[in-house]
Amino acid sequence: MIDIIFILLVSQADISGYVETRPYFFWGDSVFLTGYNRGWLELKADGSDYGIQAAVDLFVPYDTTDYSNIFEDLVIERLALWLGPENMRIIAGKQHLYWGVGRVFRPLDIFNETNFFEPGYEKPGYNALLGYVSLGNLSSLRGVVGPKNNFENSLYGLRIGSNIVKNDVGISVFHRPSAELTIFGGELAGEFVLGYWCEYSHVTEDTFDYSKFSIGVDYSLPLRIYIMTEFFFDGSGVSDPDDYDFTKIFSAERVTLAQHYLYSTLSTIPNPFAVLQPSINTLINLDDRSFIIIPQLGLSLFENTEIFAGVNYFIGSSETEFRNVVPYDGAVYVWMKVYF
Repeated sequence: MIDIIFILLVSQADISGYVETRPYFFWGDSVFLTGYNRGWLELKADGSDYGIQAAVDLFVPYDTTDYSNIFEDLVIERLALWLGPENMRIIAGKQHLYWGVGRVFRPLDIFNETNFFEPGYEKPGYNALLGYVSLGNLSSLRGVVGPKNNFENSLYGLRIGSNIVKNDVGISVFHRPSAELTIFGGELAGEFVLGYWCEYSHVTEDTFDYSKFSIGVDYSLPLRIYIMTEFFFDGSGVSDPDDYDFTKIFSAERVTLAQHYLYSTLSTIPNPFAVLQPSINTLINLDDRSFIIIPQLGLSLFENTEIFAGVNYFIGSSETEFRNVVPYDGAVYVWMKVYF
């Protein structure tokens, strides 16, 4: 029976994806070019009570000096099956998991690494069993299990959400027994003149407790102009630059080192009739006053093609975070992506 369902799904599947190229020109003590080509192919099929999703991701770097086999960089990022109607569904397999309401910083999202250069970039898949149950028109229950080799090493999570006075609210808890890790927190999002959101988590580990918090607002101005700002506090970071441990950045153990950050965006709202889409993003480390400024210009010549040109510029004194996390002063990029 399962074989028949699988064959029916695949025969009715929608296939989509994109190919892109991303060159970067870095400058500092020297000037050099690097970058990569990427391809994403996704298959998705669903019925009223079941469905399947699969996706493969391929990176090919510009520098192929040590590149031996294209299949070494071919990664299966989605391979999941879901069963049940929308109000009571189970999804099993490698899938995109999301948690929290923050635009850039999500204290409750333990599945996806923060990407402040491009917050909407494709997220990797996570092997999990996810269950969703609707508790009425305004409430829901979501549970997740990230299985490992045994019960103690697996991750367990639960979220209950509702809408109270036109505000979406949620309470979440995660636990991994072997690491003595427990995360508890909540989020709120709504709109009253401005869009607003806030998110909090408290992390208890074996020898270390800390909290994370983000709060933000956004607003759409006339002429399709969009503004957004988000503040982030990370209690696991440090406030004194002398205490920075940059090896944690280089080893991918951490994304940031300090405690207080402010992210802001000024952009135009995408318009099918507008060819140019300018934007500027900034990330400020409020503890050491270093920051990254990212002006960008998007170009839409065709319906399925995007071209972006921009600059990542790092500003700060020699001991600050954003002058030390990269061995260059800035980067110019020109990206092109074609969807199919």
